[in-house]
Amino acid sequence: MGLNFKLQENFRKKHLSKDVIEKLFKMPIETTELEKIIFLMKKEVLPYCSNFGTEKFMGFPDAGNSIAGISGAVLSDFLQQNLINSSFCAPIATYMEIAVIKWLREIVGYENIEINNIWDVGGIITYGGTGSNSIAMLLARENHKQNTMKKGVINPDDYKVIIPKGIGHYSIKSSLMWIGCGDNVIEVPTIDFKYDLKELKKVLLENKGKIMSVVAYIGDSRSMTIDNLKEIDKIVKEIDNNIWLHADACHGFSLGFSEKLKSKISGIELFDSISTDPHKVLAIPYTVSALLLKNPETLKKVTTTSDLIMKEDYAFGQVTPFIGSKSWMSLKVWLAFQNIGKNGIAEIIERRCQMAQYLKEMLDNRKEYIVLNDVDINSVMFMYVGDKNNITMTVDEINNFNKRIKEKMDIDGIYFLHQFSINDDNKKISENAVLYPLRYMSGNDNITKDNINSMIMYIDNIIKNLNK
Repeated sequence: MGLNFKLQENFRKKHLSKDVIEKLFKMPIETTELEKIIFLMKKEVLPYCSNFGTEKFMGFPDAGNSIAGISGAVLSDFLQQNLINSSFCAPIATYMEIAVIKWLREIVGYENIEINNIWDVGGIITYGGTGSNSIAMLLARENHKQNTMKKGVINPDDYKVIIPKGIGHYSIKSSLMWIGCGDNVIEVPTIDFKYDLKELKKVLLENKGKIMSVVAYIGDSRSMTIDNLKEIDKIVKEIDNNIWLHADACHGFSLGFSEKLKSKISGIELFDSISTDPHKVLAIPYTVSALLLKNPETLKKVTTTSDLIMKEDYAFGQVTPFIGSKSWMSLKVWLAFQNIGKNGIAEIIERRCQMAQYLKEMLDNRKEYIVLNDVDINSVMFMYVGDKNNITMTVDEINNFNKRIKEKMDIDGIYFLHQFSINDDNKKISENAVLYPLRYMSGNDNITKDNINSMIMYIDNIIKNLNK
């Protein structure tokens, strides 16, 4: 049933109604045979599910198509290893998880040391990028003011974090509030979806002593732009060497697999922490993320100990804040690495970037569309503007027209592209404008040029009908 769902052609078959939702909320009272429940799933649940595996899903990177990854997801639930403890809960799983972390560290350019205990590993597996970013902010807090874990946050205004304006991920702001630092994000203006370095330096000087972290994006979740990593490191270190540098590389770390592309993320190894999301870029089913640390021993700042099940050298439970019992999520990654290998993964990443470049070139050659971003990885933000050589529509008219395209796509359920608000950093349409582009981004290795051609033809047809 799962395979048939993955292989269905369209993104979604049916739209949820109030009646369907109310039916789901009714608690079952009597026993029902499993076969009948499975039949119910097939007929009354699957048609409403979003199929990330289809080639027509082009809005997010999460395809989940790796057979090895799916196998790991199924097998980990059967094996029921708990990574909170190594000796009796997860004897071999612990060391396999350490191996995965070591491989990811190599991909981003971190050095590995001899591992004698859990504090030598230099990373942890979490349930998602939000968790990885939150723990990074927790480490930044402890680095900024020692023993805050025990004393608490005395003055939240002294725990500021800098992010790029308009493209920062919500998890940073949320995590600061979760860990008691308050809403103390400072947004620095951007140019071409990267930090305006002059403004960054200015903000650092104005808030000297109060900045606990600077966050840079190696593929932000909208434009997928890679920031100027070495320049950011230099500016920050010159002003305050104690500021924690965090790289949100949940998307962009994948370029490290490729000898052709890894130069794009040069400088990432200078950052104190790096968040990575294999479930975004390795076609692995939800969920699995990894937080990697330049200095492995920094995890001692947030160590939890218990003589119940965690007080041993290789118990991951000591170094996973917010997480107690933990499933063997990394098995999906371990199996995918074994099945595809580093070189095979590199080929997938390269093809993914090639498909995005193909779409960009196609749109650049069409007068009806404008591409808003330089394509660093695999995000292509574009808008229908009528005639880019002679734009007669206002910004509001352009936004509304593109919103109508998106609405029609969602009603049809055939193709999926993402849509969100973003500043016109490149001044492609109007300076200081807030735009609502359509966004292509896919981690599906099955997507071909023909699929992209068909998607554009489909949008062309929507536009034709809207213009009638």
